Amino acid sequence: MKIAIIPTTGGEDPYHGMEIAVKLEVEGVHIPAYGGKMDLAERTTEDRIKIKERIHSYGLEVSALIGWGGNVDLGEEKDLGENIEWGKRINQAAADVADGLWMAHVGIMPEDDSDPKWSRFVESLEELAQHGEEVGATLALETGPEPPVIVRKMIETIDSPALRVNFDPANLLIWPPTVYKRRGEEFDYEAAMKAFDPVEGLKILIPYVVHAHAKDSRLSPEGKAAEVPLGTGMTNWEKLHEIFQENNYQGYYAIEREVGEDAMGDVKRAVEYLRNL
Repeated sequence: MKIAIIPTTGGEDPYHGMEIAVKLEVEGVHIPAYGGKMDLAERTTEDRIKIKERIHSYGLEVSALIGWGGNVDLGEEKDLGENIEWGKRINQAAADVADGLWMAHVGIMPEDDSDPKWSRFVESLEELAQHGEEVGATLALETGPEPPVIVRKMIETIDSPALRVNFDPANLLIWPPTVYKRRGEEFDYEAAMKAFDPVEGLKILIPYVVHAHAKDSRLSPEGKAAEVPLGTGMTNWEKLHEIFQENNYQGYYAIEREVGEDAMGDVKRAVEYLRNL
């Protein structure tokens, strides 16, 4: 098992967060691709290599770069060209710093492949994947906004080693209320749990998973979703870990804790939880 933490959790300075990672004796850090103190996508390759060397001096690896968190939708025409070029810059940053791996939300893919948005997603992701193959980068699509079967369909449509999956089980329970709202439909708990079930979702996607977020959440029948500390939610990490092991998963479990009064404290407890699995 390889564990990474996000060193900026709870507003920490990234390098202080790396010192925390060393104390926790984890193997890696999961760092932003843009913005913040490092702002990797806007730096030169020379600058990025110096940052990577500093990270390695702590005895740490970069598990993957953190890309778009919902600010990009490759299914929309607006700003599409600029977003694709931005993705190519992140491809290069990932190749320089993170052995080529970065993860991102890319918008909400339609479930109907006759929807014009589907074609835009295919064309956009094909272009990013082709560029990724050229520079040695892989974009891992983060789970959540669409059922896992749709993510797998997209990956197999494009059929490139430069397009894979960042499996976030918590997002699969957090997103359904939003998806139903955007559709203009009343929330259907049973249908949502069937389509977005984390355990079944991992079974569907495991051939393509190269990175995972160790994160937990709950979803109520009333359509209220919330992120919770790892091991206290509904994602069934014990079973997920079994599936990862059975399939000889070699990637990272990157602990992501985005809320909470003591987010870094939750991260420290999450490290212990994962090791106890």
